[in-house]
Amino acid sequence: MAKELSNRCILLIVNLFNDLKMSIEQKYKFKISHTINHELFDRKLESQCTYEIEIVEYSNSRIEIKRKKFKVNDKKVTSKFENIAHTYNDVLFPVLFEIRDGNFFLANYNEISKRLTHTDKELKLKHEGAGLEYIRAAFFEKAAKDCCAMVNYMHSFGLISILRLCLEKPENNKDYHFSWHVLPLDTEVFWKGRKSFNPESNILQYKGESNKDKALFNVVKTAGNNYQYPDKVTDEESVITATIKHETQYKTTQLDFTISETEIKINNSYFKYRENLILTRKE
Repeated sequence: MAKELSNRCILLIVNLFNDLKMSIEQKYKFKISHTINHELFDRKLESQCTYEIEIVEYSNSRIEIKRKKFKVNDKKVTSKFENIAHTYNDVLFPVLFEIRDGNFFLANYNEISKRLTHTDKELKLKHEGAGLEYIRAAFFEKAAKDCCAMVNYMHSFGLISILRLCLEKPENNKDYHFSWHVLPLDTEVFWKGRKSFNPESNILQYKGESNKDKALFNVVKTAGNNYQYPDKVTDEESVITATIKHETQYKTTQLDFTISETEIKINNSYFKYRENLILTRKE
């Protein structure tokens, strides 16, 4: 009887703890639309991926991001090699971050690694050949070699960059260093722009512009050489402009927003690029 009573007490404590945990966390759901249009020399590409995320905010300064319903051009990923690449990337979710001084620290690396090991075995049993090995080697080198690589890879996601910006305390007229990973060039673009917040409308805005970015132009030039663009890429065409515009409409602050829109534009004689990332709140 005493043992049964003790077990009931333990169960009650566990249930109370779970109830308390549920009462102190917040959940936010968003629909994501991510569109890229670019022209690199004589190659053009237009693509859009859509998906949904759920963000769970815990009281211990941690957020968990879950992703589902991922589609490319309004279709599920079906081609063999795209599906392999997507499967590896999908292993990264759910991802858990600990937030300290505005920085995101990966908190579930071991859990993701276990999922990755399991998925990797399944893919190697299902597929074989040079295609799989190429995608696998590139993913492990860039994203799964170790914890540091995985953190850097996750931080290259535009979604993470936007969440970091939104989670900061809204302040008016503050310099903010913003970086963005430009996928077609596999490079980072940096801005030192101005962040402004209007407390009356509860809108956060950010704008940044850079001109004559020599490092960025050199990346474009290298891209032309890599796939043997027939015309010579001249330094006379080196003027390149990169702009970013961002706006978030908050309900209150931080993750409690209704819509967030970011637009990236890069213009040069050899490279024209436009990227839009839109997060819309699901009620």
